[in-house]
Amino acid sequence: MPDPAASPPPFSTPRPRPPRAWSWREFWTRRLADLVLRAPWTILAISAALAIGGAVLAWRGLGLDADTNSLIAPDRPFMKLYRAFLEEFGDLEYLYVVVDSRPSGGEDPDDRGRRAAESAVDELIEGLRSIPSLPAVHGRIEPSEQLRLATRAMEIDRLEALATASGGVGDLASGDATTAIRGASERLATLLSRGLALDDRARRTLAAEAILVLDVVASAEGTGGAEPSLAEPPDPQYLRSDTGRMYFVAVMPAKDFGRLEAIAEPLAAIRKVVAEVAARHPEVEIGLTGKPVLQADELSTTNEDMRLATGISFSIVAGLFVVVFRGLRRPLLAIIAFAMAFAWTCGVAALLVGHLNLLSIVFTLVLVGVGLDYGVHVVARFMEARRRRLASGAIRDVMRTAVPGNVTGSLTSAAAFLLALTTTFEGLRELGVIAGSGLLLCALAMCVVLPALLWLTERRGRRSAREPLPPPSAVVETVARRRPPARAPDVLLLAAVGLVTLAGIVLAARSLRFETNLLELQAEGLPSVEWEHRVFDDSVSASWFGAIVVPDLAGAARVVDAAKDHPEIGRTASILDLIRPEDDRRIAARARIRSAIEQAPAASVASDRWTPAELSTAADRLALLARAAASQAPEESRRLLATSERLRRLIDRLEKTGADADADDAHDAHDARAAIDVAIESASSNLRLMAEGDGARLREALPAALRDQMMAPSGRFLVRLMPNGDAWSLEPLERFVEAIRSIDPQATGVPMTQLESIRDMTRAFMQMAILAFLAVAILVWLDFRSVLATLVCLCTLVVGLGWTLGAMAASGTSLNLANFFAVPILMGLGIDSSVHLVHRAREQRGGRIRYGATAKAVVLTAATTAIGFGALVFASHRGLQTLGMVMLVGSIACLGAAMLVVPSLLRLAGWERRRAAPGEGRAP
Repeated sequence: MPDPAASPPPFSTPRPRPPRAWSWREFWTRRLADLVLRAPWTILAISAALAIGGAVLAWRGLGLDADTNSLIAPDRPFMKLYRAFLEEFGDLEYLYVVVDSRPSGGEDPDDRGRRAAESAVDELIEGLRSIPSLPAVHGRIEPSEQLRLATRAMEIDRLEALATASGGVGDLASGDATTAIRGASERLATLLSRGLALDDRARRTLAAEAILVLDVVASAEGTGGAEPSLAEPPDPQYLRSDTGRMYFVAVMPAKDFGRLEAIAEPLAAIRKVVAEVAARHPEVEIGLTGKPVLQADELSTTNEDMRLATGISFSIVAGLFVVVFRGLRRPLLAIIAFAMAFAWTCGVAALLVGHLNLLSIVFTLVLVGVGLDYGVHVVARFMEARRRRLASGAIRDVMRTAVPGNVTGSLTSAAAFLLALTTTFEGLRELGVIAGSGLLLCALAMCVVLPALLWLTERRGRRSAREPLPPPSAVVETVARRRPPARAPDVLLLAAVGLVTLAGIVLAARSLRFETNLLELQAEGLPSVEWEHRVFDDSVSASWFGAIVVPDLAGAARVVDAAKDHPEIGRTASILDLIRPEDDRRIAARARIRSAIEQAPAASVASDRWTPAELSTAADRLALLARAAASQAPEESRRLLATSERLRRLIDRLEKTGADADADDAHDAHDARAAIDVAIESASSNLRLMAEGDGARLREALPAALRDQMMAPSGRFLVRLMPNGDAWSLEPLERFVEAIRSIDPQATGVPMTQLESIRDMTRAFMQMAILAFLAVAILVWLDFRSVLATLVCLCTLVVGLGWTLGAMAASGTSLNLANFFAVPILMGLGIDSSVHLVHRAREQRGGRIRYGATAKAVVLTAATTAIGFGALVFASHRGLQTLGMVMLVGSIACLGAAMLVVPSLLRLAGWERRRAAPGEGRAP
C-alpha cells in the first residue's frame, strides 16, 4: 500500500489543538467578518449615504486654488515678505508679448525692422486694449506722459535754462502767436539797444526768452533744427530690451485662481490678436512669455497629460482585472467600492483642507494607482477561498488573510503621504493630507464595503471549484511534504541581488542629480519656453527681478550704487531711470517754470494780428544778435543764424501775397501762417502738460507703463534688480539672491520665493524619505511583532529603491521638482508586496511555502501601480514624464525585489524546514 504520508489528501483533518487565547488581530477580523455577514445592507446604505454626503460637500466646499503662491506656507518668513510686497505694490507678474525686430539675428541698417516692430506693437496695443479681460496693456510711453514728467526728468542745466526763459515760457503758454512774436521781437530790440547797460543776468534772460519763442516759430518751417523745440512733442518710447532688438507689450490678464487654467480665456484672446498681427507683419516674429503664460502653458499640458494618463491607466487596469479575475462582476464590485471611497475622500478634502492646489489635484492619480490595490487582494483571496469554501467562509478567510495585509499596506502608504505634514511646504502638506486620508478610506472601503458586496452577490452560490469542500470546523493549509531545497541557490541569488543593489546605489550617488530648472521640465518645443530663452539670450529677462523697497530717492540711489559692486546683478530698474534727484536748484527752477505757465493768460483773438513784417524784424534782430555773439560763442552763433534762416524762409512764403501772386502762392502763405499758429498752440499744450505733471503727485506723474513698477500708492519706491545669468538654474539663482540680500536682507521677489521653495522641497524630500523609512519599519514591526519578518520586508524595500535609483542614474533621469516625492511614496507602496507575501508565509505551518493567489495579487497590484503612474511616460510635460518613469521602474523594481528576496530570505531563515507543533499557528 502506498504510504499515506507520501501523498496526503488535499484536505486533512488537523490534530486536536488545545484552546488558546485569541489575539487582538483575530478578535477584530472575526468581528469585522461577523458585521459584514450579518448587516451587509446596512453597511452599503451607510457607505452610500456617506458617499453622497462627500460628493455634496465637495461640490459645495471643495474649490480650486491655482495660485502658485498658495503652494508655499504663508507663515514662512520669506513668504511673509513677498505677500507684504504684493499687498503694497500689487500684482506685477505680467505676461509679455515679444516682438523680435530682427528674427534672423542680423543687423538692420535701414531700420526697416525697427519700423515694422513699432508698427506691430502699435497694432498689438490697439487690439489687446479692446479685450475686456485685460485690465492693463502697456507697450510704450506716450509723448504726453513724457511731458508730464519733463521737469523732473530734465538735466538741471536745461531745466535752469528753461526757467531763465520763463517770460518766453509764459508767452508760449498763452497760445497767442501775436503776443509771443511781438514779445520776442521787443526783447531782442531791448537787448540790441540797451544791452551794454544791462547786467549779465538780464541780458541772458532777454536772449533766452526771445530765442525760446523764435525757435518754436521756426519749427513751423518743417526742416527741423539742431534741437527739438517746445512745439515738437517727443517720440513715443517703446518698451525694448537692452539691445533694442526685442520689443515688449506688458499685459496684465484677469486671473481667476478658482479655475485650473487661471488665465485661459484672456490668454486665448491674446493669442488670437497676436496671430492676426503676426500675419500682417511677416517681417517680424511675435511670441508670448512671462510667468503667467509659462504657468498657463504648463498647466494646460499637464492637465492634458493627466487626462490621458488617467484614461490609459484606468482602461488597462480595468482590462487586467477582467482578464485576471476572469469576469466583470467582481472587478465591477471593486470599482463600486472604490467610487465610494473616492467620494469619501473628496468630502474629507473639503472638510480638512477646503480646496485643491496645483499639487494636491494629483490625488486622483494616486488613488487610481494605489487605492484599487487593496481590492485586488480582497478579490484574489476571496476567489481562492471560494474554491474550497462557501461564500460565508470565504468572507471570513478574506478577513483573516487579506485584510491585515491591507491594513498594514494602507498604513505604510498613507504614512508616506501624511509625513508631509512635518515639512514646511504647504502644497505638499495639503497633498499629504488628502492622499493619505484617501488611501486609508480606500482600504476601509475595500475591507468592508467590497466584502459586503461580494457576500450579497454570492451568498446563495455554491463553491466555485471542483475540489471537495473542506471540513467546516477549520481551514487547513496544504503542506507539501517535500524535502526543503538546498541553501546554496538562495545564497547565490541573494549575493547577486546585493551586488546589483550596491552597484545601483553607488551609481546613483555618483551620477544622480537634482534638476531644479523648471524650464527644463516643460514640454519640449513649448513656444512660451522658447521665447523665454530667446529673450534671456538677447538681454536680461525683466520677468525675473529681485525687489528692494526704499522710502525715498536717496535710498534708491544707494541700492543702485551698491548693485554695481555685484556682477551677479545684471541691471537695475528704478524711478531714477525716469527722474533726477531733487535738490534746491531743481526745486527753484521747477517753481519758476510752473508759475510762468500757470500765470499765462489764455489765448484771445487779437484785433491786430502779427504781420510778416514783424516776424521779419524779429528775424533780422536775431541775426544781428548771432553775429554779435560769434566771437564769444561761435556754436551758439551758428545755431541762431540757422534759426534766422529758417524764419527767413517762412517770411518768404508769407510775403507772396501781392498783386502778382498766384493762387498757389496765396495758399502757401496761408499754410505758413497756419503752421506758425499751430506751432505756438502745440508749444502751449506741451508746456501746460509739463505744468500739470509738475504740480501732480509724483506717482500720478509717472507713465502708466512703469508706475506700479516704480512706486507704491504708499509713497515708497521699488528698485528692481535683474540677474546677470540664467536664474532658472539653481547655482546662478543662489548667487543672485545672495547678492541682493547682501544689499538688503529684507529683499523679496520671485527669485527669493523660487529659491526658498526649492530649498523647502528639497528638505521636505529628504525629511519625508527618512521619516517614511522609519515609519514603515515601525508599522511593519507592529504588524508582525517579529524582528525577522520586519527585516525581510525592509531588505526588499532597500533592494527595490536601490535598483530604482540606479536605473534612474543609468538612464540619465534626474530627480526633479515633479518626481522627487516619488521616492518617499515608493517607500510606502513598495513594501506592500513583501508584507502580503510574509503574511501568506506566516499562515502556513511549515514545509514548502506556497504563495498561491497572494503571488498573483501582488503582481497585479504592482502592475496597477506601475500602470497608474507609468501612463505618465506618454506625457509631453517632461517633469510628469519622469514621474511616470520613476514610479513605473520603482513599482517593477519593488515587485521584483519582493518576489526574489522574500522567498529566499524565508528559506534561509528556516521557515520551510520548521514544522508547527500542536497548538502553534505561525512561523516566528
